[in-house]
Amino acid sequence: MNAIGEERDTRRHLVKNDLLFVDFDGTISLIDTGIAVIDALDLDEAWELEHQWRRGEIDSMQCLAGQWGMVDLPPRAVYRMIDSLELDDEFSVLAEAAIEIGAGLVVVSDGLDFYVDRMLGRLGWQTCEGDEVINRPRHCIPRFANHAQVTDSGIRISFPHRNRACDQCGNCKRAHLERLREHFSRVIYIGDGHSDLCASRHADMVFAKAALAADFDAAGDAYTPFETLEDVNAVLLAPYRAQ
Repeated sequence: MNAIGEERDTRRHLVKNDLLFVDFDGTISLIDTGIAVIDALDLDEAWELEHQWRRGEIDSMQCLAGQWGMVDLPPRAVYRMIDSLELDDEFSVLAEAAIEIGAGLVVVSDGLDFYVDRMLGRLGWQTCEGDEVINRPRHCIPRFANHAQVTDSGIRISFPHRNRACDQCGNCKRAHLERLREHFSRVIYIGDGHSDLCASRHADMVFAKAALAADFDAAGDAYTPFETLEDVNAVLLAPYRAQ
């Protein structure tokens, strides 16, 4: 790393041309959406799939397809359940600050686009394709997620962002990070789960909690702990709040 890179990496606050990678489930949503659904429906078999995925016995695509395939509800009931889940309002503070500072922000989820789009809409945000982050859009939140259609006969899932060279996650967050980072000066990763581990290890700065923090602790790698996005904003936006 050259001297410029070393100086850049020591900064703790968000600056122009930084790229924020923000996980959705458990980070923007206060609890994991899929877990909330299987808990509400008391789907023990769905929990077994979750444990198999966490142990590395199946990939996330098998886990997601199996879990959501157990959801036997009409669309209106699915949407009603999604609409009951809480979000971290501080996400909008971070997104608006990124726009004003000239940083990029992209939401990366190994969950499903139908609920990511719907829930961000509750915060007043439209979503757009993740690669739009290169253009620093002001009117939408770029996002990458697995695709789903909620139908009368069930929830149909597809994986447009899978990486067949790895094929462990439906939405390969690392591939997005490596492709996009050339358009930015630094990558800041914010996440909480196992699906964040691969990508976050290639970021310049990491905010982690829950399973992701445990993984970083086990590896002895540096990160900044957080509980809510208010903690993240207190670090990244501190100079701007002081003005």
